[in-house]
Formats: sequence, C-alpha cells, structure tokens
Amino acid sequence: MWGNAFAALALAATAAAPQAVINQTDQPTEQANRVAISQCAPTQLSGEVRDLDSGAGQRYATLRVRNTSATACLLQGYGGLGFYAADGLPNPTDAVRTPNPGPSALVVTPGATADKRLHWSVVTGPGDNADGPCQRASTGLRVIPPDGTSPFTVPFAFGAVCSGGRIEHSAYFRP
Repeated sequence: MWGNAFAALALAATAAAPQAVINQTDQPTEQANRVAISQCAPTQLSGEVRDLDSGAGQRYATLRVRNTSATACLLQGYGGLGFYAADGLPNPTDAVRTPNPGPSALVVTPGATADKRLHWSVVTGPGDNADGPCQRASTGLRVIPPDGTSPFTVPFAFGAVCSGGRIEHSAYFRP
C-alpha cells in the first residue's frame, strides 16, 4: 500500500516539475529583454520642432525626436529643455512639465519617432525686458533625453520666448 502511495506522489511531483522550470526560465528571459533596452542617449537622437500653431500671442508646437541609431532605446518621461541664441549662449528657460500626456515607457526602434507637446508665449510677461523684445531671439533648443545629462540640439526658428523663457512641455508619447 505505501509503495503505491509513494509511487503516485513521485509521479505527481515529476509531472509538476517541468512547468515550474518553464515558468522560471521564461521569467528571467522577459526581465532580460526589459533590461537590454537602455535609455536613449543624445547621440542616438535627432529632432525638429514642427506643427506650429498660434493664437493670441500663444504658440503650440511638437518636438519630434527620431532614433537615428542602429539599436532601439527607451524614452520614459520628460527630459530637459534649454533655449540658446545665435551666439551659442543660453537664453532664459523655464521648462514646466504638463501632466497630459504623462510619462510612459516608449521603446523607440531605429528610424522611429516620439513626440512631446510644447507651448510658449510671445507676449511680454514676468521676467521679461520692459522695453523692446521680451527676450533675445532663440535659434536653438538643447534637448536632454529623460534620465540624461547631455543634450542634443534642435533648430528653433520661432524667435523670442517670453515670460522668462517659460515653455510648457509634455512627456514623450507615440505620434
């Protein structure tokens, strides 16, 4: 009697073991795939400010970044922005994050793009020159990818950004 019980128990344990091994094997593979894609570096990206819309002194546009590298990378979050003038010196920049859309993990494959919404004012406001243009004209935008510290540059042909260089920007999202 005990021999049959031990045999049945051994058979049940053997039948259950392969599924546990499969689950253990699958889980590290999924984790390895997530870990294998690193944050986008500035050297992997190029960009342009496009789709300008305006009204009542307000400007709305899209910053579109493209993965120009041969490997996929991750954009998750907001990153940083900084205006600069034709002489290469920085202009005042007050980059303000907006909640919609908020951060999500975007895997950007080679040649693919991601967008971020931009909004700024050309009406003189707090922190601006009282006489003449509100700020020096900006000719470029330094874009720092999320979790990065180094920028890549994007042309910015829209002139001065008022209110002390205030620019509202969303997190990156799929176009």
